[in-house]
Amino acid sequence: MDKLNPKEIPDSPGVYIFKDKYDEPIYIGKAKNLRNRVVTYFNPNSAWKVKRLVSEAENISFVLSKNEANALLAEFSLIQEFKPKYNIQFKDDKSYPYVTITNEKWQRAFVSRNIDKKNINFGPFPYIGAAKRSLDHLINIFPLRTCNENTFNRHNTLGKPCLLFEIEKCSAPCVNKINEKEYQALVNNVKNFYKGNSDHFITEKIVEMSELSQKQEYEKANKVKKLLQHLENARINQTLMTSNDKNVDVIGIDVGKYDVVATCLFIRKGRIVGEIKKNFEPINTEEFNQYLPQIIFNVFSTEEPSSEIIVSHSFLYKDDVEKELSRLWKRKINIQVPQRGWKKDLLLTALEDAAELRRVADLKRRKDLEFRSLSLEQLKNKLNLNNVPYRIEAYDVSNLGDKFRVGSMVVMEDGLTKPSMYRKFHIKSFEGQDDFRSMEEMIFRRIKRLDSNNEVDQSFKRLPDLILIDGGKGQLSKAKSVIDHFKLEIDVVGLAKKEEELFLPNRKDAIKLNKSSEALFILQNIRDEAHRFAISENRRLRLKDLDINSSLTIKGVNNHSLDKLFKKYTSLSEISNVSFDDLLEILDEKEAQKVFKYFN
Repeated sequence: MDKLNPKEIPDSPGVYIFKDKYDEPIYIGKAKNLRNRVVTYFNPNSAWKVKRLVSEAENISFVLSKNEANALLAEFSLIQEFKPKYNIQFKDDKSYPYVTITNEKWQRAFVSRNIDKKNINFGPFPYIGAAKRSLDHLINIFPLRTCNENTFNRHNTLGKPCLLFEIEKCSAPCVNKINEKEYQALVNNVKNFYKGNSDHFITEKIVEMSELSQKQEYEKANKVKKLLQHLENARINQTLMTSNDKNVDVIGIDVGKYDVVATCLFIRKGRIVGEIKKNFEPINTEEFNQYLPQIIFNVFSTEEPSSEIIVSHSFLYKDDVEKELSRLWKRKINIQVPQRGWKKDLLLTALEDAAELRRVADLKRRKDLEFRSLSLEQLKNKLNLNNVPYRIEAYDVSNLGDKFRVGSMVVMEDGLTKPSMYRKFHIKSFEGQDDFRSMEEMIFRRIKRLDSNNEVDQSFKRLPDLILIDGGKGQLSKAKSVIDHFKLEIDVVGLAKKEEELFLPNRKDAIKLNKSSEALFILQNIRDEAHRFAISENRRLRLKDLDINSSLTIKGVNNHSLDKLFKKYTSLSEISNVSFDDLLEILDEKEAQKVFKYFN
């Protein structure tokens, strides 16, 4: 993208949006003064990531706002909507598990990753097992219902409780074994426990156990002891952080050269009741003012914060973020950077945790954007390509004789596979088995769609920097002839499996990259993914074509053996995924080999 004339840029607060040649946002930023901010992207001394952003951008648009606060919120909303690849990448985008209590007459307790603000949610827990075990232990003491609405209504109609009532893990409100007031008391106890008041319940049980022992009622005392163990196990994930009973959230940031890692600790009544850990890849890791508000919004747009949030770095938009969070959660929320005292101690703990996260992240540099970019540049230099292959498309064909002929197109962008852009082809233009012609048809159909002005499929619209063919000279030649037919300048290379040799057009000898080469690793990764995707579609077509009761015939496997398979595995889909070792438990070795080969 050419440098903009400063007069073409507004000099007011707002949001700027860099767009690629497909008119899709690739970076969204905010500024107090758009003109002063945007011109900095065209500085010849900018970081490599900024230079790459500008080189990929085709145009830029602006959204004006009344003030910085509105610009901040608009930026966050647009990033969540479009998820531009050059903005902060939240590597850990999975949702964390919570213990949820529903908002209904007979409230239900269960573990969920989906937050509904109509319900009451406690957490997050570090992993699903911790949440399930915690709730399971608590249900032994406060037996709330855990069943879904259908199960509840079914037993209500039958007038008979389920097995959970018999083992004392449900109070059976479905058949009125408990009244509303008593049930609400159970619900309140669970809420209080997860709000950080677990010490109260544990102290209560310890006193009760001691009194029963003094009365020599040992059987009852032992029962209370078991309940006490359940309480201790239920709060095992809640680590004591401070001797006081404060509620606070702590965000520790560790800034690296290429990325940022953050740890957020949720502390209630002096205990850690949850945590979130994330990795980010901002354009410039030193610009806290740009990405720290996004981190805070990302965490607390769904997680209810305490009234006080502690952060490790100061940033310009603190007041605006406080106002928005206070508006969102309808109460006053403060953000501060402590300098001393128990809050500083908590912050140091979060920073120590973030530093450990940084150590682990550094061990996974293969997934790092900078590392991937260097690997792609290495690939360009090793194969003498026209461009750095930021978008690679890999193709493979799969068939069973002259039937179920399919092809796969797998996409890799910036060194990472993009499953949403995978496409499959069913070979239609000829009869019989011919891998060369199948490859030719597939590449022709793909390139033809690239040449269409009316194409709406985002994957087919994009121009690949490199096409990788799974095969040797024959398949490569067919693919190259199609590209030449459309008069396109797209690099194409073939990768043969046996010796991992690379074949280039108009070059007699194959190229062999070092086995430890990151460039080779990238090609092997996408080639294997294309092979897997083609095989999976081939298998789907075969299973669709078969009738489990009459049409499955495998040469060399008798009907009695097939009947034994059907007896254990009730569907063709199950049989197709059985391992060779499991087949040996049912069939002899020769038949097992034929069945395994048929499906794989």
